[in-house]
Amino acid sequence: MAIRSTGTETEKSTANYDVKEVGQLDTTSIYYDKVVKTNEVKKFLNVKVGKETSLYIFHFKAQIYYNLDKAHSDYNESTKTLTVTMPQPEVKLLLKDSNYAADCDYYKVKDSMLIADKNNKGLKIQKEAAQDVKTDILAKKDFTNTAQQSAKKVLSKMFSNDKIKVVCEFA
Repeated sequence: MAIRSTGTETEKSTANYDVKEVGQLDTTSIYYDKVVKTNEVKKFLNVKVGKETSLYIFHFKAQIYYNLDKAHSDYNESTKTLTVTMPQPEVKLLLKDSNYAADCDYYKVKDSMLIADKNNKGLKIQKEAAQDVKTDILAKKDFTNTAQQSAKKVLSKMFSNDKIKVVCEFA
């Protein structure tokens, strides 16, 4: 099927997708920049013939979430209190959004013709940086405290019409 548009012919395309059910409570979004500096030296016959210093700046949008499949709850009918025991928070990294122009900025500080990067090095460094970002985020108490407060607020709002008090406990 073709759609006509100002003299150009455009074909309608299809998309391949997979839908998954998830039980996640996203509580906090974080924009996180990770700077990685690399030095690479090229040697020929054990003599240094080239050096390149590169600077990568990775832009991540991260979300702290709680996997509700791992949460436990207990309801006390007499006090109308729901106690929810939340699991450890987790972090997911998302693709860039409109707040960033790119996922990564790359700068060659010193260029060398003898050192080639077919983007494999950059992708490997990005993967390592992503894991570092997840670890860094979970280590920052202000981020996890914000996530906990947000989870409490969301769960309390969910049950407020039924006049149920929600108590959140965090692992």
